[in-house]
Amino acid sequence: MLKVRPRSIAYGLACVAGLALACDLLWMPIQVPDSLEELLDVQESPSLVATFVAHSPRAPFLRPIRQVQIKMLFDASGGDHYWAVFRGFHALLMIAAVLLFARALRVSTAIDLSAAAFALVVLVGLHTFRGTVQEAFPINHFLEIAVWCLLALNLAQSRAALWVDAAAVGIFIVAALTLESGLLVWVLAAAAWIVGWRGISTRGLAGMTIMLLGYAYFRSAYLATGVPTLADRSSGYLLSVIDPAEIQQRFGARPLVFYTYNVIASALSVLFSEPQAGVFEAVRAWRQNQMLPRVIVPIATSTLTTALIVWAGARRLKAATFDDTGRFIVVFAAVLCASAALSFAYTKDEIMSTAGMFYGLAAFGACREALIAAGRARRAVAVATVVVLGLLVTGWSIRSAGVHYMLRSQAVKHQVDWVGEITRYGRDDGSAAGAARQRLIDQLRKESLAVEFPNPRVGPAWPMRLWMD
Repeated sequence: MLKVRPRSIAYGLACVAGLALACDLLWMPIQVPDSLEELLDVQESPSLVATFVAHSPRAPFLRPIRQVQIKMLFDASGGDHYWAVFRGFHALLMIAAVLLFARALRVSTAIDLSAAAFALVVLVGLHTFRGTVQEAFPINHFLEIAVWCLLALNLAQSRAALWVDAAAVGIFIVAALTLESGLLVWVLAAAAWIVGWRGISTRGLAGMTIMLLGYAYFRSAYLATGVPTLADRSSGYLLSVIDPAEIQQRFGARPLVFYTYNVIASALSVLFSEPQAGVFEAVRAWRQNQMLPRVIVPIATSTLTTALIVWAGARRLKAATFDDTGRFIVVFAAVLCASAALSFAYTKDEIMSTAGMFYGLAAFGACREALIAAGRARRAVAVATVVVLGLLVTGWSIRSAGVHYMLRSQAVKHQVDWVGEITRYGRDDGSAAGAARQRLIDQLRKESLAVEFPNPRVGPAWPMRLWMD
């Protein structure tokens, strides 16, 4: 009889999850807001080098590779396959993220497999995951940063070698020049080295540190790009979203209060699914007598899972042993703190998406620890543990199913935008550049309206109450 190893089954589960999400993404038209403006921008750039140079010193950001990637895919589309190229790339990124996540778990036993199944629904179900599938840009760079971090984690778990160190340094450079969140690659590598994953050796970490210091000098001293200010964008605060003018009025004389709130709120968001984007949705819903399942289920499942992670961490600390469970929890804590710090200027769930993925790794370790403890406990304790974990899996499965519903609902909205909102963009002004812009708009509109997908908004109302904001 053919014996299937637990690791192979874990990869199979990851493939099913990744392919299901990829299918949803391939139904998604290219968005009008943000995406169209980005594509029109790279259309006017003559080359990749020109794109890199033009987007290097844009204060308060330093993201030249982000725009270069968009230009590369734009040129690869050949002028008539934008949807296939950009959405296809998004789908491939998603599959890579899920498979790298599963590989990092290093499943070897039946207990590991059970914990891995739990971790996968936590990964997809956490609200920060939505930012990796619905962010309105041609390339979802938040997902890309998560992939780079997961790849760095896999390198850290491997055997030390020169090529591993070189790859880690290269990953850091690309990630850091794509988004500020790319700095998390260094945080991940340092945390992994501290807990004993030394695939990225001291030499490799030193090389990454030199690049980090060079990045800091180039950005702060040479380019003087600065950091986002209070007047840059809206942000959630307590029970509502406040605009830049109000932020400036309320916190202009004491910005540290606002920045501290953003950092704390961002960390709590991953641990308890509240607040989301800086807004305490549950409190607001309670005050309005609208405590729907979409508010209750996320808070309940996240709170119980966070409690389980804390319990597992305390148990490992008390036992004075440091296995992968402890390592996952420490690495997650490091990524969480760093991600929250990067959110100081404004709260945005997408910035915490990488921390959310590492929350899934910590949940794997905690579930694994609980199952091992249950196997050694009295019958009543073991049964209670299994019941609690079963309820958690059910709750997280409901949340992960909601991602698919949300994506299909979002696809309808984007397609409608190509019918209505597109009219506010300029038409052909008679110039060669204007004609080229209009051809691009017409092609994107044609491709987006040609996408056929099921409309989840036609049917019963309960999915809206359960999953949609």
